Amino acid sequence: MDAFTSVLKPGTKEAGDILSAFYIVLGIATLIFIIVAGLVVYAVIKFRRRKGREPGQLSEKVWLEVLWITVPLVIVIGLFILAVRVMLQVNPPSLGHKPDLTVVAHQWWWELHYPPSGVTAANEIHLPVGKHLLLRFESADVIHGFWVPSFGQKIDVIPGHPNTMWLTITRPGLYLGTCHSFCGMGHAHMGIRVFAQSPEDFSAWLAHQSRPASPPSSVEAAQGAELFREKNCVNCHSISGFMTTGREAPDLTHVGSRTTLAAGTLANTPENMAKWLKDPQAVKMGVLMPEIGLEPDQIKALSAYLEGLK
Repeated sequence: MDAFTSVLKPGTKEAGDILSAFYIVLGIATLIFIIVAGLVVYAVIKFRRRKGREPGQLSEKVWLEVLWITVPLVIVIGLFILAVRVMLQVNPPSLGHKPDLTVVAHQWWWELHYPPSGVTAANEIHLPVGKHLLLRFESADVIHGFWVPSFGQKIDVIPGHPNTMWLTITRPGLYLGTCHSFCGMGHAHMGIRVFAQSPEDFSAWLAHQSRPASPPSSVEAAQGAELFREKNCVNCHSISGFMTTGREAPDLTHVGSRTTLAAGTLANTPENMAKWLKDPQAVKMGVLMPEIGLEPDQIKALSAYLEGLK
């Protein structure tokens, strides 16, 4: 799967509009620079100091004064019109529209809600290609920032002040991003992974995510499920069908199907899951998940259970 992380490789129609406007502004700025620099070089050469010669002086040239006032004014007005046009194209009013996805930022992970289906996930966003989507952003604690370079827009995520973003993804692939506002010790490990899929693949993913968690498939995994209860993991985490409704930490209903752990900090493997359960602070300093003092065999059992939640 191709991964996109550059503003120069737009993955949405909106990012393409922003990039086109940038190239127009860059072209105008370059032209102005060439003209001004050329006039300076011309003046330096033509009017360089010579014995017994003074350059001619201009006074009361009304047409020249009108010219150097009018031209910059026309350029500024043109750029203003361009900016307003792009703003309306990229972010039209969202009043009256229900969001296709609500993203809630936490220290230091992302909670995801798909309102039409009732699906709740964490950290890894799945979206369909070709559909005009409205995303709503909320914060559960401090100021965060949603920044996927190929989407073209930075969104401030502010407590008590939801923001929205429209996007129409134009090509499938993996889009990488991060939180762009410093939000505490774990800020550097608050990655964003957006999987853009065909409408059919997205519908299949959504249908799978709406199912309850799979029961333990082995004796070891069943022991891990019991540990999940005994160690009070249910107070913070939620697993659909497991009689738990914790909302302080990521939903783990299908954690085994995700590609990463701890908001992109580790690849999702049994070894890394065990490493995370043993000492979360060693993996992601400042994380709010406590070390719960598991024995090696308990770590193995709990890891087997969580990795089995596909």
